[in-house]
Amino acid sequence: MWCTTCGEYGDLIRAVIRKTGQEVIVCTECDALWTQPQAGIDAARLRDVAAHLLDCGLPPDWTQLKLGARVPTTGTA
Repeated sequence: MWCTTCGEYGDLIRAVIRKTGQEVIVCTECDALWTQPQAGIDAARLRDVAAHLLDCGLPPDWTQLKLGARVPTTGTA
């Protein structure tokens, strides 16, 4: 699935924050992050990867994420 924020520039990827186990969706291009993947993707609920990691008490670094599969184009996020 393409990111709704940056258009066809970034892929949406499922990820897990390693230390907390929280499941999130991230954009590989614009660093958008959604904390509730089951609720769908919309611009009103996005966060920045670095800001979210800092709020969790973690370094603002993508190595804190375990990247998973690309979010499928069809169906729900």
